[in-house]
Amino acid sequence: MQYQNVSQLFSLIQSSPVQKLSTPNAESQGISLAVKRDDLLHPVISGNKWRKLKYLLLSIEAKGFRKVATMGGAYSNFIHALSYVCHLLGWQCDLYIRAHSGQPLTPTLSDCKQWGANIYSMDRKGFRALRERAPELAEDMFWISEGGMHEKSILGLKEIMMELNRQYDYLVIATATGTSVAGLVEGAAIYQPDAKMIGISVLNNAEQQRQDVAKLSPQAKNDWSILEGYEFGGFAKNNSELKLFIAEFYQQHKISLEAVYSGKSFYAVMDLIGKGFFAKNSRILLIHCGGLQGSRELIR
Repeated sequence: MQYQNVSQLFSLIQSSPVQKLSTPNAESQGISLAVKRDDLLHPVISGNKWRKLKYLLLSIEAKGFRKVATMGGAYSNFIHALSYVCHLLGWQCDLYIRAHSGQPLTPTLSDCKQWGANIYSMDRKGFRALRERAPELAEDMFWISEGGMHEKSILGLKEIMMELNRQYDYLVIATATGTSVAGLVEGAAIYQPDAKMIGISVLNNAEQQRQDVAKLSPQAKNDWSILEGYEFGGFAKNNSELKLFIAEFYQQHKISLEAVYSGKSFYAVMDLIGKGFFAKNSRILLIHCGGLQGSRELIR
């Protein structure tokens, strides 16, 4: 089914529940632990990708654009979600992908191609150059920065805070660009004024993320931080310890994680609880980023 405008897509998105977790370490410290299941928003347009896209696409549509272009890796959750949305809307979608020309398509890119996206392979040098300067595009095509980093993108993240029916002491999410953290900080200022926002960096650029959060949310009132040390080598990298954690977490809680984003942030929280990082008797909300397609070998 094709949709005539972005607002029609809203009917596809289900509100996400909050699921309580129980672990021995948390219970021994009186810590209340829960997960905002944004992975359940939609089978494809899940997690913070939909949150980022919602108001950004409305803004693009209002400006009269029906063609978009963006950049990303071969397993990117953002390009996957964007390609699917463009397929539903009948928009043109051009993807500049960090990959060797002639390299077999990943499952992510195969989906994007099936949905009609145009895929352009970029070498490392060319891809890095796009981060500094967008490619030459037709006047009727809108360029979206890598990962959907845009001031309009943070508006959807703010809405997560509107959906919570209790107060938390800590809000935790995986972060690569800082966009999600910026949006959650702004939302928390209104709906969770006493909460501390913690972004778990999933790649080795925490300082850049801190700068970007400060730029996107210069008036942030809540305490926030970007924690390092849980990158597992860098973006999209992992090891047997992380994979084992993901497998055991699913067995215990029946929640699927992936090794790029939420797997790392959930691991970090469990590790930090064990180290006494969080105040005793505190309330912690982990926010699931969705995007399980990015590491399909780990999905049950």
